Amino acid sequence: MIFVRNFQGCTATILLIWFDQHKDYFAQCANLGDSACVMSVDGKMIEMTEDHRVASATERARIARTGQALRAGEVRINGLNLARMFGDKFLKEQDPRFSSEPYVSQTVHITKACTAFAVIASDGLWDVISTKRAVQLIVEGRERNSGDSASAHKVANRLLSEARNLRTKDNTSVLLVLTVPAS
Repeated sequence: MIFVRNFQGCTATILLIWFDQHKDYFAQCANLGDSACVMSVDGKMIEMTEDHRVASATERARIARTGQALRAGEVRINGLNLARMFGDKFLKEQDPRFSSEPYVSQTVHITKACTAFAVIASDGLWDVISTKRAVQLIVEGRERNSGDSASAHKVANRLLSEARNLRTKDNTSVLLVLTVPAS
């Protein structure tokens, strides 16, 4: 009898937004894997997540701390390019280099007067579009669609279309969160 195991890491990115008594916004993000979130607050780009691919410097350093460092050029463990993910319990029990511990960002304070947005997307977008380019496309899209109640939807679709035009090879989901201007 032959057993074949297929391992597939599952990723997640969660953005929590809350308000204080002055109606200022606060945002904090947690992630596992290679889906990611980037924010722009008054034109300043803020990376809200950490990449958990085996090839990333932070993951390689974390893996080295387990006592089982990777060889130079090694970018997969048991066929996976992710070192942190949900699921694959068997792998995590067998290999301490895998983890399900999320990265949690610092809290970002966004005043009522700020112009801000956040984009959360799966790796299909980030494989072909940098966070800097995504922010640039969103700013351009918001300017083109100002006053349009469907602006977030249109801008997110533009990002998705751009990823397809660049021939992304992975699943691609995009979620755009816009602040409502103070009145």
